[in-house]
Amino acid sequence: MPVREQLGFVTCLSGVLVVIDTGYLGIWSHDRPPALPDGSLETQDATHRANTFVDLRLVGADAERAGRMLGMSWHPLFVYDQPPDHPELEKKLTELARTNKLDVRFERISPRISHRQRVNQALQQGRGAGEVQFHGVWASAVSDVPTSVPLPVFGQRLPGELSDRWERVWIACRPRQQINRTENVGLVGVDYARLLVADVDTLGAWQHEESLDGLADYVFWGRDAEVAAHDLDAPCIKSDEFGWINLPQDLALARGLAVEDYRQKRGLKFGTDYRPHSHHWRVMGPTRNSHTESGMTEVNGATVCNFMTTWGDGAFGVYRDLDSAGALVQIRIEFDQIEKVSS
Repeated sequence: MPVREQLGFVTCLSGVLVVIDTGYLGIWSHDRPPALPDGSLETQDATHRANTFVDLRLVGADAERAGRMLGMSWHPLFVYDQPPDHPELEKKLTELARTNKLDVRFERISPRISHRQRVNQALQQGRGAGEVQFHGVWASAVSDVPTSVPLPVFGQRLPGELSDRWERVWIACRPRQQINRTENVGLVGVDYARLLVADVDTLGAWQHEESLDGLADYVFWGRDAEVAAHDLDAPCIKSDEFGWINLPQDLALARGLAVEDYRQKRGLKFGTDYRPHSHHWRVMGPTRNSHTESGMTEVNGATVCNFMTTWGDGAFGVYRDLDSAGALVQIRIEFDQIEKVSS
């Protein structure tokens, strides 16, 4: 009999839960214009170019049919985050319309569609659930979530040799109700090996890099970390990690830069991490130390739950299980059906 493990719980004040890669919350702009913060991409020029992108709507009598055939977005009437000049995309739509005798064209949307609006569009299109695209990343959103009680988050591991990996994780919304049918919500894309389950409106208050108390940690580990710690007089934090915790941000950053300079000049190998006391830091602390690799924190009055996928990165299917009346029983993430996108 598979063992059910509890990863934590979530609370949902808005009635809408989002499953999203926690590491990408630094580029989630919520109800603000969908612009990337400085430093998001490898170069400032790349970030600037991405921030010139536009959102497009398909219009015309056959817009929805054409959007489904085009396959650029989960929502057939919108194509998000495109270069301002997109001749290949225009050519593709023109050819599609000509071949199939469709009445359709692109219309640029101004102002751009915020990430929070994209959630609403996905919910409307999917009758209460759907896939949300932002800067080329996928998240999934589900409505009809109970707002009055904490909702437990459970996980079940695979049997045999892969028993350290999740087979599925689910959020129990109405556990006393019997599941009558299942609907595919969409995908959640992961590039940071972790997922957050959260009330959609907590994402607007999420501070990903900004310290909440003005403090930060700087940690390093790996093959040559002990040598660096000895020479730089860095304390041992735990058996395989060295560095400093609870320092003023400027001091933590200065010590971190000194560590990285030392590593580069000597050609040493070890990992480093600057950790401002942000919401991300608050969930990752317990996640690193929990046997379920999960952690919780409160954001904007609601509890969110973070956990490691145990599969690393990929694209994972999100489903909603409904009772005979169509009420949401649980939200489920299936990990054994992984679509590998990176390693």
